[in-house]
Parts: sequence; C-alpha cells; structure tokens
Amino acid sequence: KLILLDSLLQEIITVFIMTNDNPIEVNEKGDQPKAETKIVKETDKDETEKEEAKKEGDDDEVHTAPDPYYPPIIYLPEIVVNSGEDGEEEMFKRRAKLYRYAHECSPPEWKERGTGDVKILKKDEDHSARILMRREKTLKVCANHSILPWMELKPNCGSQKAWVWKTQLDFADEEPKQETLAIRFGNVENAKKFFDAFEQMRNYVLMMEAKKIREEEGVENTEKKDEQEKGIVKDNDAEKKDEQEKGIVKGNDAECDQNAVLSDKMADLVVESN
Repeated sequence: KLILLDSLLQEIITVFIMTNDNPIEVNEKGDQPKAETKIVKETDKDETEKEEAKKEGDDDEVHTAPDPYYPPIIYLPEIVVNSGEDGEEEMFKRRAKLYRYAHECSPPEWKERGTGDVKILKKDEDHSARILMRREKTLKVCANHSILPWMELKPNCGSQKAWVWKTQLDFADEEPKQETLAIRFGNVENAKKFFDAFEQMRNYVLMMEAKKIREEEGVENTEKKDEQEKGIVKDNDAEKKDEQEKGIVKGNDAECDQNAVLSDKMADLVVESN
C-alpha cells in the first residue's frame, strides 16, 4: 500500500509540474488557446513592419545614391538654322505621302519619295507661291517648286485622296529637274483642302502676272505718248525756226533792194552835177 501511495503521489506531482510549465498541453480538447493566436499575429505584424522598413531603407539608398556628372570638355555654341521660309505665309499644311514617276526605269514606275508635312507657301514680296515638303525625322526636302498658272491637279486613277501634277523645275535634289509628282493624303477632306489651296495660289499668281503685264503695257503706252508729244513739239519748233529764217532772209532782201535804189539815185546825182 505504501508503494502504491508513493507512486500515485509521484504521478500527481509530475502532472502538476507539467501543467505549470506548459499550460497549452493541458487543454483536453486539443485546441490552441487564444493567447497563442495573438502572439502569432503580433509576430506577423513585426515581420511585415521589418520588411517595410527594409524596403524604405532600400528606397532611401536608391534616392540618395550619388549621380555622377561629367562636364563636357568642349562647349559648343548653339547654332540657329534658318528654315528658308522667312517672309512667307503658310496657306496649307497637312501630313501626306509623296511619289515621283521614275521615267528612267524600264518600264517607268511610281516610286515613293517621302512622308511628311506638305506646305503651300505664299510670298507677297514677289507675288509668288510654292509647294514645300520635308521628310519626317530627317527633315530632308523632297519637294520644292513654284506654283505656276499652267499647272493642273488631276486625280490619280480616280482616287479622291490622291492628286497628280507636273512641274518643270523641282529643286528638291541638288540640280533642278522636271518631275511628275503624286501626293496621297489620309482622308478625302485633307485632299480637298490641298486642292482648294493649290487653286487659290495658282489664281493668285495668274492675277499678279496679269497685273504686272498691264502695268508694263501702261508704261510703254505712256512712253509712246511722251515720244509722240515730244515729236510734235520738235516739229513745231522746226517750223518756227524755218519761219524765222525765212523772215530774216526777206528782211535782208529788202535791205539789199533799198541799198541798190539809193546807189542808183546817187549815181544819177553825180551825172547831173557833171
């Protein structure tokens, strides 16, 4: 009996010690207590805070990283490039694609010349107009020629977006040469605006040339009138001179006659006295 009591006491003591050391294991249902969940949540918060702090620290390191600056060895001055459009008024500007008819090929064919903004410019100083087009990005000239009264825009194969025309002197290349050009727009509205602006400038150049011819003809007519008037004045002056000369000659003849009469009378008196 004493042995059994000692064994029971030892078991009770061990159970009591175990309950005090690890209270989670005493739970008969086996569920985790609420205290443990709170501890886990707190640890998760700590870990997330630590990660955010690390990220902020990394961002600060990135922002505060030194940015090396290397000054140029040679400072180049800024150069202002003249566009060559000074004194000209922009009448039309749209994006389009330009083609040229390559006569040198066999058989001849259309070749793309460039894509960019096409402009119609008007210059009041010399009463002229021209078409100017530059390629995108490179800004190289692909069309540059005057608009003359004999030029005519024709639709390309019945398309309402494209026009074809000819020019005797196009200065896009190094040497001016005759070209047959075609231009195509993205929509019908832009193509119509190009046609209207082209016709407006063509009529403007025609009117200015007609006015210039009239002015030249007017100057010639006034010069002719002045010459005619000067000729009439000269004729009148010549007639007056002739009349004056004739009057002088008549006066001289009359004086000669009087002298002859006097001489005859003197001769008669001398004879009578003798």
